[in-house]
Amino acid sequence: MVSPEELEAFDLMCWLGNGQDAARLAFCNQSTISRRSQHVLKLFKLNSTQHQDCQPQLWSGTLLRMEREVHQLYRLAGGCPLRLHAPYWASRRLEGQLQAGWMVNPARQKEPVGAALRLLEDRVIDAMIAETRQRPADDNHNFVCFDLYEVDLIPCAEVLAEKQAAKPLYFEKNLSPGDIGALSHVKPQSFLSHESKECVVQLYDLLYGVHQGADRRSSNPYEDSLPVTFVMAYHTSVFEDFGRYRPIDYDCGFRARESLVVLRGMEESPKVLRLLETLSRSYLEPLGRHSSVTIDRAMV
Repeated sequence: MVSPEELEAFDLMCWLGNGQDAARLAFCNQSTISRRSQHVLKLFKLNSTQHQDCQPQLWSGTLLRMEREVHQLYRLAGGCPLRLHAPYWASRRLEGQLQAGWMVNPARQKEPVGAALRLLEDRVIDAMIAETRQRPADDNHNFVCFDLYEVDLIPCAEVLAEKQAAKPLYFEKNLSPGDIGALSHVKPQSFLSHESKECVVQLYDLLYGVHQGADRRSSNPYEDSLPVTFVMAYHTSVFEDFGRYRPIDYDCGFRARESLVVLRGMEESPKVLRLLETLSRSYLEPLGRHSSVTIDRAMV
């Protein structure tokens, strides 16, 4: 009903949110991406005024879902590359490392728009590397998770100019949960997607309580005027890239986890198994050199 190239252009736009990245992964120019996407909109009688945002929930009609299922089978058969959604730090290391059968979103300071699990369920993407709070619930039988590694979650604070704080929080030692919780709110890193930022806030609320009101700031004995920032999947090789954040001397007692997630029924696909081999070699092996990182046994 629609050609692989046309649906690819449309779905790349839904996944990545901009024509430049879509054109790069489709090996064409932006005008071609736009023309092909417009054809899909017209064919499925979709509202073209909504195409700028291209939220996944707007493009999941029955006919389109069936078409995407057929095209996913085409990708699995080797017709064109499968699509892996990964957070910034993972895509940055995997770009150029994947076999020809897979593509990954470009490593940008801003993650691709859209809820990745919904993109996966709608077959816009074929696999995703999920952070702790993005991972589907254990009783959700629509997905299969391959755990990759666990690592200590480290609270961090932005580096302050000298005039902003006489003694920033990251200079303090032996902090208590009350010291951390006394800060007014958590501030996720700017490069995270909206979905990931919500995950950071949810995790902060889980650890320290939902109500971090501004009235508590007065009880904070420290002069750090900027809030705590959580690095969701902290490990040394990643953290070194973010020079304006410093770790706080506090063990929050939480292990962050990353998993490869696929739709149930794809877990034994040869291409998924080869992707796991690539992740073990190109992504996990360097992480395993850090003492705080525990690679899942199945990946060793």
